[in-house]
Amino acid sequence: GDNDGMYNRVDPNDSRWVYNSIQWGGQYRADQKTHTRKLIQPTRPAGQPPLRYNWTPPIMLSPHNSAIVYTGAQVLFRSLDRGDHWEEISPDLTTNDPEKISPPGMTVQFCTLTTLSESPVKAGVIWAGADDGKVQVTTNHGATWTDVTPKLVAAGAPAHYWTTRVLASRFAPGTAYVTKAGRRYDEFKTVVMKTTDFGATWTSVAGDMPDRAVDVVVEDLKDKDILYVGTNKGVFATIDGGRCWVAFKGNMPTVPVTDMVIHPREHDLVVATYGRGLWVTNVAWVGEAKAGALDKDVHLFAIRPTPVPPEGPWGNWELYGDRHLVVPNDDGVNVDFFLKAKPAEKVKVTVADATGATLRTIEAEAKAGLNRVTWDLGAGRGRRAEPGEYTVTLKVRDRTLTQKARVVPTGHAR
Repeated sequence: GDNDGMYNRVDPNDSRWVYNSIQWGGQYRADQKTHTRKLIQPTRPAGQPPLRYNWTPPIMLSPHNSAIVYTGAQVLFRSLDRGDHWEEISPDLTTNDPEKISPPGMTVQFCTLTTLSESPVKAGVIWAGADDGKVQVTTNHGATWTDVTPKLVAAGAPAHYWTTRVLASRFAPGTAYVTKAGRRYDEFKTVVMKTTDFGATWTSVAGDMPDRAVDVVVEDLKDKDILYVGTNKGVFATIDGGRCWVAFKGNMPTVPVTDMVIHPREHDLVVATYGRGLWVTNVAWVGEAKAGALDKDVHLFAIRPTPVPPEGPWGNWELYGDRHLVVPNDDGVNVDFFLKAKPAEKVKVTVADATGATLRTIEAEAKAGLNRVTWDLGAGRGRRAEPGEYTVTLKVRDRTLTQKARVVPTGHAR
């Protein structure tokens, strides 16, 4: 298109429908079946006050009915038919400060909504945050709204900081998180707030995190106390609800993070950076670690299913384009394990097929802490492992542990 790309939403129940927003409030619905795109931007009748949209206007699909679409200007709009018709379901949810509002079409607007979230637990509980610091919530589909900004301020969140994210919890209808950032004022106070009573009271869950501008917070899929935040200096994680935080980076550079999501099927943390980078890491193991894996002398983590592309680029004689992802990642089944102490000898990883026949033996140096050995899917005599179930065995000194590994086929992207 001829505009900057902003929010994108894919219908989780029917990937035919893709929604995206652009600057000045432009909203589009793409139909991947007919390869067409339709402008669905909400408007007001002539004579009514003009709408103010953020440069990055939010768009959201209801977790209870993916045909219901929300977007925000200074008010919240709802569509019950995928954007064909809209209704305003809120008053102005910003400060509506005339000193901060420009005439229509003059420049980037202020006093606009920046982030939306509907509770996955209870339909109609909707949170909205604005660039001028306002945060409001409705518990009845927009019939009435409560301004919780004063309660946030009382709990230590600066009133003027940009509301970067509101997140309705997947675990309880009254629980939500708010992140705010003051970098536009050259202030970097860490603001990560939590409520469990629909915003009546708030507590900071920034814990011992160093000063950072926080842009996004996500919850683990299974554990309410495991959280991840994206900041101006990378990703941080906590497993105790926000008391203690650690930098979560591995080989990822220290860069500004603008968005994150945990894939509901793969349990992958997908991170988008300001520099248009995408980083992906599986975080299912974090729950295992919290459950006591790191208290053991040796622990072999569960092995995620590994897709195997049926073909790849060989030299430059045949180019597969987007059908084969070329990235500097481990190509094969990752075997992750924890050792409390560094062993004196190499560890041994063996892979056996369903008949018990050993296909591969790997010996590797290991250290105290987290380790990884990658099986490249070699099955001996130049063969590659076929899709199916395999048994992976880790031998460390006199300890032997096993896990199942599943290799699955991957179709081409079309």
